[in-house]
Amino acid sequence: MAAAALQPEGVPAPPHAPMIITFHDYRLEAVYLAVGATQREEIIRFWRERRAVLNPREAERRSREVVFMVRNGAGELAGLSSVGLARLPDEDQLYYAYRMFLRQQDRVPYLMWAVTDATRDFLRNFDHPQVRPVGMLIVTENRKLMRPGMRRSFERHGYRYRGRNRKGLDVWVAEFGARI
Repeated sequence: MAAAALQPEGVPAPPHAPMIITFHDYRLEAVYLAVGATQREEIIRFWRERRAVLNPREAERRSREVVFMVRNGAGELAGLSSVGLARLPDEDQLYYAYRMFLRQQDRVPYLMWAVTDATRDFLRNFDHPQVRPVGMLIVTENRKLMRPGMRRSFERHGYRYRGRNRKGLDVWVAEFGARI
């Protein structure tokens, strides 16, 4: 599954109404294709300090793919969701390839699902200026997400199991269907 940048340099970010979702003491702010320079610096610093994305070029590219910035009650950056573009090996359709990172101290019950589902729902209705992905793809790089209980949770949240990739990781898809 190859990922690609969603917004090349020089392509203006599409305007979208600010969207903020609250989950307990957390605020999820939609910034997709509209990340400003200050936010980009904060995102890159966040990844570097946590040793999540160490390659400077990769961090710069991925900072442009952030969908939600997650802040705790103190306003600190607690996590991010982001998407690249990918195709499944057995089909030619384009998907958003989902990634998420939450700080260790912010891995509280159900925050993962709040961020994942908010990202899916936002992208389902997002009018991307260049492409029309048919859904959101999740590859469970964290093996804890491959346990039977987590698999049932993915199903309850509307994700469809597509099998395992070449690395033996579970692949889940949320198909968008018709736009609303």
